[in-house]
Amino acid sequence: MILKVAKLGVKTLRLPSEPVDPKAIARGDYEPFLSDLEDTMREYDGTGIAAPQVFTPLRIFLYEVHPETRKRKEPEVPLTALFNATYRGVGEKLEPDAEGCLSVPFLLGRSVPRFETIRVGAIDRSGKPIEFEASGYHARVLQHEIDHLDGLVYLDRMRDMKSLAYTVNFG
Repeated sequence: MILKVAKLGVKTLRLPSEPVDPKAIARGDYEPFLSDLEDTMREYDGTGIAAPQVFTPLRIFLYEVHPETRKRKEPEVPLTALFNATYRGVGEKLEPDAEGCLSVPFLLGRSVPRFETIRVGAIDRSGKPIEFEASGYHARVLQHEIDHLDGLVYLDRMRDMKSLAYTVNFG
């Protein structure tokens, strides 16, 4: 089922989300919701989608990375669900790049600084804790989605709003 996507200004997008019980994950309690998240992400051609973006203040998101979506060669990441995810930067290097968001339609931040490499801690779809490192576009997608869980959008990361642009021509 395709869910309604919350747009900037909706309270759910600006509040930290609640952690999810690992036992409920392991039981499969969230599988119907994950299916709806996937339907919604695909309907709107997203790379990822977080629960707060569909008016659900839980620390859940889905994402995937297709190499052909980027100008640079990037490793593919299949559809992945993460729960209670957090990240920390590895090193101090920040890489500016373009970002858009389903909750901020028609806009693109051309220069959003993100850590080049991050360390992620989360719970996987089976309810098991995992840790992994991600770099490049994969790291950018993870930071973007985890920010949603913390009540942030990419606009909050931009240092200069002059790089903000429309993605469609209205005139």
